[in-house]
Amino acid sequence: MIRESELPALTETQLDVLRRFVSLEIGVDQMRSALSGRFEIEFDSRQPAADGFAQRRTAKSNFRLPEPGIVITRAHIANALEMKRLGLISERDLVHWATILLLNDAYVHDPGDEDIISEWLNDISLNLDAG
Repeated sequence: MIRESELPALTETQLDVLRRFVSLEIGVDQMRSALSGRFEIEFDSRQPAADGFAQRRTAKSNFRLPEPGIVITRAHIANALEMKRLGLISERDLVHWATILLLNDAYVHDPGDEDIISEWLNDISLNLDAG
């Protein structure tokens, strides 16, 4: 088992990519490419489950947590929803964005709005159609 202190730190370039991703200045593919070997995520199609179908998502991080973390705010979510409303991103893009923000430990929720941000990201990630 590798201790977190032994993991490589993210570079300034990688941190910048994560900051740009939370604002949707770059897409999932660019983020994945820039973080190759540091953060991997897979979005599987719907899998049969006892109560219908479930979406399976797996993520693997190979980096030391940045201090401070990259803060997700209500404004980020409002921006993402507005981009979707305007047709600048697809529903699938929105779902993948929210899922990555939930599964990538470099991101932290704004402490003053932690519960609502978590709820909104979960709703987007789990209740919209990524198909």
